[in-house]
Amino acid sequence: MNLNEAQRRIRWILFIVLAGVAVLLTILDRTGNLDSALAFVRNPLATIISWTSDRTNSVADALEGPRDLQTAREEIARLQAQVDDLERENENLREIQGEYQLLLDLFNRARQQPDFTRLTAAVIGQDTSPSLRSIIIDKGSEDGIVVGMPVESARGLVGQVFRTTANSAQVVLITDNASSIPARLGSSRATGLLRGGGLGGSVSIDWIDLKYELTVGEVVLTSGLGGKFPQDMVIGRVIEVQRNEAELFQRAIVQPAVDFESLEIVFVITNFRPVDTEIFNSPPGG
Repeated sequence: MNLNEAQRRIRWILFIVLAGVAVLLTILDRTGNLDSALAFVRNPLATIISWTSDRTNSVADALEGPRDLQTAREEIARLQAQVDDLERENENLREIQGEYQLLLDLFNRARQQPDFTRLTAAVIGQDTSPSLRSIIIDKGSEDGIVVGMPVESARGLVGQVFRTTANSAQVVLITDNASSIPARLGSSRATGLLRGGGLGGSVSIDWIDLKYELTVGEVVLTSGLGGKFPQDMVIGRVIEVQRNEAELFQRAIVQPAVDFESLEIVFVITNFRPVDTEIFNSPPGG
């Protein structure tokens, strides 16, 4: 191969290379990659570092996902704890509000009858015996409680002290089947004997004269007869009248004003002493 032929081959190779470069640049320009190619030509190391950094960031982002999920879970747990704390706080506030309302009702009850001296007592137990409907209170003989004292709540009559210990007392409820209280109806002024129905039974007023026209909704009060209870203590309301013209007396079913299942605080009337009238049931000289 002579020199002229070698030079001609070099020129053709150079021409092909330049033509290829021109075609490549045209393609890169049309595809928008010309700037990246020129940057690589000017500084190939920086381009390689940039490409590597992009891939590294992609991998880091992929690894960051689980960390973000864990952070979200921790945030949810923290917020749930705050919600639980707020719910407990609201429950405590509702309980305080209920206690305040109860004490306010008791205060208003005492203000309505200022002549009576009342001792506040907490209900600490309920008798589960089916033979006796009663509650246990946290005041006893050391507090001045004696057998026979009337017991009421903010809503009405609860019962009567049945027996005492030094620091507690048992109160028989007006719903006990052995309970009998002389009562009077507020509107008709009819009188009768209020009897408890025991566990699951109805409280009723028996021996009401037929001459009285009873109405549902009448307030039932203590009459004061018999000397066991003060006069005009609220007992409840009439919810049913049982009247038969063929009989001598009529009967009234009573809904007590007190919810005995939810009693928490009661009043013991300490300056009322029941009067024993049994002696007058016997004829003189008998």
